[in-house]
Amino acid sequence: MLQELVKFGLSDKEARIYLALLEMGPSSVTDVAKKAKVTRTNAYHLLSALELRGLVNSHEEKSKIIYSAENPARIEQMLRVEIEEKKRQLDEAVKIIPELKTLYNDPEGKLKVRFYEGVEGIISAYEDTLTAKTPILGFASVEHQHAFYPGYFPEYYKRRTLKEIPVKCMLAYTKESFRIKSLDAKQIRKTYIIPAKYSISPEINIYDDKIAIMSLKEKFGVIIQSKEVADAFGKMFELACERAKEYDAKIGKTYDPKLDISKEYAGKLTNEYWT
Repeated sequence: MLQELVKFGLSDKEARIYLALLEMGPSSVTDVAKKAKVTRTNAYHLLSALELRGLVNSHEEKSKIIYSAENPARIEQMLRVEIEEKKRQLDEAVKIIPELKTLYNDPEGKLKVRFYEGVEGIISAYEDTLTAKTPILGFASVEHQHAFYPGYFPEYYKRRTLKEIPVKCMLAYTKESFRIKSLDAKQIRKTYIIPAKYSISPEINIYDDKIAIMSLKEKFGVIIQSKEVADAFGKMFELACERAKEYDAKIGKTYDPKLDISKEYAGKLTNEYWT
């Protein structure tokens, strides 16, 4: 019963005082304090607080202040009053928030950097990309993704697709990259296959005003939040994409899905056709 009262917003000591009064009936401060196992001084403060909330009343009797618990049905009324007050406060907050935002000292483009470590940290960084309001621009290695945390990325792709967050990315020439590219239409993504010599192990994502760098081999991530920096990286990505489109067109003509695209073989193709 004590814990239930605490859930309704009473402190542990307030709940003990109220339960003591329910059991004892009208009582003096000294008796209530003894029953509730609190000091007499504390009991005065707690009874005053409960009286303000309408759960306790008091009257004078033979030069003593006697306290009584209100009917437990008063708890429901107390909660309804508090809910109505919270609703009123919410309405007021909604009105004043726009004005408060004009005073908020967080100028657009201000640099913020967040670091992440370990598997859980990197996953947190990836989860942040699912908040993107703009298309994600990415440079990645899908082989490193699946080796890092098997099972996470297929589910991640599904959730990103459900959120309708498009992706434009560059992937180095591997058999797995072509498999990913084959799912582009289903996963609202545009993939450009580039020569194997441009393969990287970290993943770089650019979205909104952020650049996320995830090192799946060294198990750390960093998200840089800056409109200026994100804009610069976005422009460099688009510049690289101009060349990536040319590579992708050439590679698409030579790729045979029946072949086993090993690193060595992909490297030979790179040297022969695209250096």
